[in-house]
Amino acid sequence: MNDAGWLSIEEGDRSPAQLAEICLKAEYRGPFELIFYCYYAYPTDYPEEIRKIFGRAYFSQFIEPEAMAEFKKTIQETSVEAVVTFNKGIFNRIAENPVERYVERLMQGELIQSQVQGIDRHTPVYLTFPTGWRYHRQYRELRQKSLDTIRTAICNPPP
Repeated sequence: MNDAGWLSIEEGDRSPAQLAEICLKAEYRGPFELIFYCYYAYPTDYPEEIRKIFGRAYFSQFIEPEAMAEFKKTIQETSVEAVVTFNKGIFNRIAENPVERYVERLMQGELIQSQVQGIDRHTPVYLTFPTGWRYHRQYRELRQKSLDTIRTAICNPPP
């Protein structure tokens, strides 16, 4: 996000505690006021692990509906104008139009976009590369280009 100009923080201020404080107080330069939202408030390396830990039935009946309800409530109660996700699974849970294969499409410069489903206002949702994606020698450039494309779409919405 720093390379794409979304979140400009001085190099010396990048300890986890300092970064958290800067982000929570929105004391950074950039084109947007960012809201960081943890869709599942349970510590795992990947969201899919929650299903394994609690079992598919419990996940489907309790965890997923609660997560979706809280997400929609946050979107409705804030002035969020767009959502950017770095996880296909989350994108597919919140978007009206889910995607299958997307990394190749992003590598070709495609904008992957939908609308947040089940809310009372128009809120676009965009998908970019996963934060841990490093499987291409130009992964930084590709990620920056994807975020640049999303930035343009957010700043210049269609009429």
